[in-house]
Amino acid sequence: MNLTKRLSLTHGFIALLAVLVTLGVMIGGAKILFLNEVHESEQKQIDSFSLAAREAYFAHEDVEVLNYIKMASKDEMIAFTAFVSDKGQRLVLPAAFAGLDFAPGEKILSDGRKISIFAKPVEVNGEKAGLVAIGYDSDKIEKRIQAQVGHWIELGAIAGVSALVVAFFVSVFVAGHLARPLKRIREGTEEVRLGKLDKLVDVNRSDEIGDLARAFNTMVVQLKELDEMKRDFVAGVTHDFGTPLHAIKNAVEFLQDQKPGPLTAKQAEYLMLVSNSTIQLTTFINNLLTTASIEAAKAEPYFELFDAHALAQEVVSLYQPLAENKGITLKLECDTPTLSLVSDVTMMRQILTNMISNAMKYTVQGGAVVKLEEAGDVFVLTVSDTGIGIDPKNYDLIFDKFFRIRQPKNFSVQQGAGLGLAIVKGLVEVLGGSVSVDSQLGAGTAFTVRFPRKSLAANDFKES
Repeated sequence: MNLTKRLSLTHGFIALLAVLVTLGVMIGGAKILFLNEVHESEQKQIDSFSLAAREAYFAHEDVEVLNYIKMASKDEMIAFTAFVSDKGQRLVLPAAFAGLDFAPGEKILSDGRKISIFAKPVEVNGEKAGLVAIGYDSDKIEKRIQAQVGHWIELGAIAGVSALVVAFFVSVFVAGHLARPLKRIREGTEEVRLGKLDKLVDVNRSDEIGDLARAFNTMVVQLKELDEMKRDFVAGVTHDFGTPLHAIKNAVEFLQDQKPGPLTAKQAEYLMLVSNSTIQLTTFINNLLTTASIEAAKAEPYFELFDAHALAQEVVSLYQPLAENKGITLKLECDTPTLSLVSDVTMMRQILTNMISNAMKYTVQGGAVVKLEEAGDVFVLTVSDTGIGIDPKNYDLIFDKFFRIRQPKNFSVQQGAGLGLAIVKGLVEVLGGSVSVDSQLGAGTAFTVRFPRKSLAANDFKES
């Protein structure tokens, strides 16, 4: 999950949690508020009833009490209203409650109804003149409270959904605002990993992320300067090495041809060692020059039409003696006797050479297969072997310059400088293709190169 989604979900979860807590507090508070209002209303009603009873006592008539009882009975929340005089006379509506005990508190009637009774003595000059009582239907009161709370829940839900929608868009905006510069820095890091040091991260911020971007850009500039110094140094050194190596190679060949005179067996053996070492050093220098050329974007391909099958057969033939000496097989597979391809012949030859050389180096049993095929508009080259294999965690690293795989303890081979696969990847990308690897430790490796099929006008190429 990327950072934008993670931040959006985090902010959204916080907003949802805040809305839920707010709704919970609001609903709980509303219920308490309504309960308090009901209790206050009940207290006011019993106080008003008591006052009416006192006025009736002073007027020596029950009109005030009867009027209040009739008025209160119209309230659907009130189950009954009653007045008991000091002489025991009862006025109760409805009459069905005439025999009920009017002691304050909760009572459950025979029909299952809950009645909450409020009672208050009527005092005149410090003496008890009677008792007033009001019975409230607890179930109806609860339903009314639930209805009021339900309205609050509806309002809260509407407000909560609105808040969540706003919070979602705000969180997406904030997450994008935070993640975009980090994404640019990550993309810049990937560019640096691939050796591309010509792009800086464009982050115009004054916070810690901006400081990170500026520090990253400073690092990239310094790396570019070091890379240019290294490239110039490698190019200069390899060029300076080329001339004396060429002279050594010519001198060794001159001596091996025995033009100055005959050689002893020991002298011929030493000259062969010098010749082989010269070839290895020349190959290494050429690889360095090729790598420097690719990195400097000066490796320009010359596209021409040629037979890829014939080219592959030529390179495979060069490695057949090595395969026979190691006791392994090397074969070429292609469904057609000819396979036309528009590409750079020299670069394709080096790609094939490096891939086959790599397969030969790390294979001690079994062998290697070079396979050419067409898949629609794509040309596919695969070199597979039964060698020591590659750990999947090193898939990206094996194409880096100077990276060499750690060998198993029971396997010994003279490793190169770690430039072969880096050159393969660089040349493949110059030609507009891609390279991938599929391997398993101890079970071999398969490198696959894919090129889109190209076509050129008749005056743009020559047939080889």
